[in-house]
Amino acid sequence: MGPIDFFFNYYLGRELGVCGELLYNGFNSLENNSPVIRKEDELTYLNEGYAFSFLINTSVAFERLEKIILLFLINQESPDKIASFLNIKMKSNFSDDDVFKNNIFEYVDKMSAFSKPETNRLMDHCNLNIVAYINQLKSKTIELNTDEKNLLKVLDTFYKSFRYGRFHPKDFSVGGYGPDNKLLNDLLTHWKQNDEPSTHDNDEPSTHDKEKNLYDLGKCINKLAKKYYAIIREFAYKMNVYTYELHDGSNAQTVFLNIDDSLHDIFIQKRITREELLYNLAYNKIKKLAGDEIPDKLPIEFDIIEDFLLYGNDNYFTDSVNETLNIALNNDDDDYDSYYNKEKIIEREKHIHQLLLMFSNMQRI
Repeated sequence: MGPIDFFFNYYLGRELGVCGELLYNGFNSLENNSPVIRKEDELTYLNEGYAFSFLINTSVAFERLEKIILLFLINQESPDKIASFLNIKMKSNFSDDDVFKNNIFEYVDKMSAFSKPETNRLMDHCNLNIVAYINQLKSKTIELNTDEKNLLKVLDTFYKSFRYGRFHPKDFSVGGYGPDNKLLNDLLTHWKQNDEPSTHDNDEPSTHDKEKNLYDLGKCINKLAKKYYAIIREFAYKMNVYTYELHDGSNAQTVFLNIDDSLHDIFIQKRITREELLYNLAYNKIKKLAGDEIPDKLPIEFDIIEDFLLYGNDNYFTDSVNETLNIALNNDDDDYDSYYNKEKIIEREKHIHQLLLMFSNMQRI
């Protein structure tokens, strides 16, 4: 394997995994937390840490994905530039131990052959600038719809002006809850600007508002992430490298290879996993309290639960629970894809949730 293939296989392959983790962790910042929904000129969201975490992780993730695409494109058009950029060559003599330690290259004294625009874009933090330059090199490499352009525009505004926090006098002039919260609020309400939010009696946004907003934002991010991943995979196929491979069971794999409409769906599945596990553990006592007319517990495989209990996140366990749930709710007359008939899932989850609340309340008596 030459230095160029090595670079695209391993260095950029690792970058791809990092991007997936950033997207996952960024969206996770919004899950299970207070909603960010406009109520007249105010925000109902008080914890700016969640907003900042989402914006910084998501903006950096897409920037890095775009730079992976840009390097693939430059290599396709001018591989000599990549060789100069890497500034390395394979050693003339190396041992088996060097191969094992990936120590088969050495630096040479040769400057990069990148043009100034290429260098600028590789050092840029503006998503839309990088996308525009990629399409300038090769037309329609990345085609963005209106929602995706709006998402990247908001991320660019954040990264340009607010990523360093409130350590500059210009930030003090911004009223209310701060610019990062406002930017996140704009994103979450982008798809329903003309809709009136449903409210409780106290005029606070309802759970439905939060679910709908997270679903729409998650759908946009999910689609764009998969679009970038597909472009990278296609470039890798042409080079016969494996940049697109992801660690099995990783959050990056969940982000790029999920078959859901929205990233929010992923976290709904994790919420269902937690409730199914609790229901399974408390099932016998709940049955004594509520009688026989309750949902059956799932035959959960407890031998794969250790990481979930230790770390609170295990994609293998989540997949196992959801597959088991899929089978349990699948009637003989239904297609196997009935799992995606969400009404069954929602109905069961609501029922189990109420039973768990009843069980919890009884424990306090």
